[in-house]
Amino acid sequence: MSFATFSLVVLAALIHATWNLLAKKAGGGAAFVFLGVATMVALYLPVMLVWWWQTPSLFFDITAMQWLFIALSACLHIGYSLALQRGYQQGDYGVVYPVARGTGPFLSSLVAILFLGEAVTLSSALGIIAIVGGIFVLAGGLRALADSTPRARAGVRWGMTTGGFIALYTVVDGYSVKHLLIAPLLLDYCCNLLRVVFLSPLIVTQRREIRTEWKKNWRYIVVISAISPLAYILVLTAMQTAPISQVAPLREVSMLFAAFFGVKLLREERFGEKLLGAALMVIGVVGLLWR
Repeated sequence: MSFATFSLVVLAALIHATWNLLAKKAGGGAAFVFLGVATMVALYLPVMLVWWWQTPSLFFDITAMQWLFIALSACLHIGYSLALQRGYQQGDYGVVYPVARGTGPFLSSLVAILFLGEAVTLSSALGIIAIVGGIFVLAGGLRALADSTPRARAGVRWGMTTGGFIALYTVVDGYSVKHLLIAPLLLDYCCNLLRVVFLSPLIVTQRREIRTEWKKNWRYIVVISAISPLAYILVLTAMQTAPISQVAPLREVSMLFAAFFGVKLLREERFGEKLLGAALMVIGVVGLLWR
């Protein structure tokens, strides 16, 4: 992995940890997810119009197979968003986020290696293991998994569910930009556009909830909608040249930023465990970069 690709993924990780912290503070549900993707589409529309003006054939050249993968990605991202927000409603940020971010890269790396034929070296394999292990420590390790309180169980359950969706959309989107040659910006925007269409029944069934959610959390919605697509577009750009099995776990250095936010902003404890988890993740990053 080149230093430029590494830098893209680390920057994306910082942005990702930031918007997840904001999403946790907002604590919204399905209405929050709908308003988020609708705002994303509105905010990035000028960018797409400029791109379309410069490349008129942009949308008309999309093949049926490409549209199929874009639609599949949209469905998986909806599942991810709903599972994540439900997790933040029922569990703690310090459990849901690391469990999700640990499960996702492990599964996506495994699928990329086994089914997409990606090569893996000893150093990259050890790097993946170290990063996932670091996330596990940051999540509280065996103690968190053994916690029998309803809130703790909900956090682990929804975290793993979210991680499953992360793995699925990571593989689908990685295949889309690497093998189907869909531009990252186009993939992300069309995916968000379809998510709005798929979630549009909420306008009829949850109109009051949508109005209430907007009044309550419009600031969070606008900020998240502005920075969240940018983070993922950077990741998709990295996946065009680097193996999915390396990009997926590397983007989870967002856990380092999340741990920092937890200590400094949310007044969370377990400094020693966080330091150990951070050390494992740094070792993992070195393993992924080692040639």
